[in-house]
Amino acid sequence: MKPLAQGIPLGNINGIGPLGTGASSAVNAFTLFTATISTAIGVVTISAGLFFMAQVFSGSFLWLTSGGDKQALENAKKRLIHAIIGLLLIVLSYALISIIGLIFGINILSPYKSLLGIGGPGDPGGPLPPCIPGQPC
Repeated sequence: MKPLAQGIPLGNINGIGPLGTGASSAVNAFTLFTATISTAIGVVTISAGLFFMAQVFSGSFLWLTSGGDKQALENAKKRLIHAIIGLLLIVLSYALISIIGLIFGINILSPYKSLLGIGGPGDPGGPLPPCIPGQPC
C-alpha cells in the first residue's frame, strides 16, 4: 500500500546561496516574499475598510432605532466614534510605516529593494540578471 502523500508532486524546492541553483532562486524567493507581504497588507486594509463601513452602518441603525433612549443613543455614538478612530489608526499606521521607512532608508512596504539591494520588478532597470560563471557580474 502506497502512502497517501507519495503521489502528490511538491514542485521544485531550491535553496538560496551556495546550496541553491543560483541567483535566480534568491530573486524568486524575495519576489515571492514581497508579493506575500503586499497581499497581506492589501487584505488587512480592505478588511479594515469593510469593518469600518459595517460599524458605521450598525451605529447609524442603532442611532435611528434608539427611540429617545439615552443609553442606546450613547452606545450608538460610541460605536460611530470608535469606528472613526479605528479607521484613523489604520491610515496613520500606514503613514507612520512609510515615514519610518523614509527616515531609515528602508522601503518597508516593498521590501524587495531593501532585501536584495537592487531594483524590483516595477523598476525601469528591473532585477539584475543572474551571474554567469566565467563572466564578471
